[in-house]
Amino acid sequence: MKRITILLSAALLGLMLLAGCNQPAAGVTIGVVDEAAAFKDNKAAGAAMAYLQELGAPMQAKAETAYKAMQAEQTEENVAAYKQAMGELQNVMNGEQQRIVAMIDAKFNEVLDTYRQEKGLTLILSKESVVSSADTVDITADIVAAMDAVELDLAAPVAAAAPAAKEAE
Repeated sequence: MKRITILLSAALLGLMLLAGCNQPAAGVTIGVVDEAAAFKDNKAAGAAMAYLQELGAPMQAKAETAYKAMQAEQTEENVAAYKQAMGELQNVMNGEQQRIVAMIDAKFNEVLDTYRQEKGLTLILSKESVVSSADTVDITADIVAAMDAVELDLAAPVAAAAPAAKEAE
């Protein structure tokens, strides 16, 4: 009987220890953010899109003019002019898109880290990787508001603009 009591006590102690392992650690706070929405639905991203559209408009017009000339008369010169205009458009826009996205991504990560520190969060998870969560941990609106306050210098650096101008010649 004494042996059974000891075994039952050990089993009960083991179950209590296992139950304690399932409890969340004290002080762990989590925020969940919809990265796609927060990354694109803010003033900084809107300004970046407007900048890219403004930058691409003259090159797009030049490419369209070259395309119409090529359609009207398909000469080697017209085809070459169209290919050159499209190449310039694609090269400049791809480079600028990558630069701008990297700039916004860096600011986005900075905003997330600052928010996490200011609010005392242990971690911030992407909504896409969370199976289920309460609405109370969704911080997307706060992150969008913080991104709205971000000022970006979207102008191309002078050093980067010079090689692009040389390639266009």
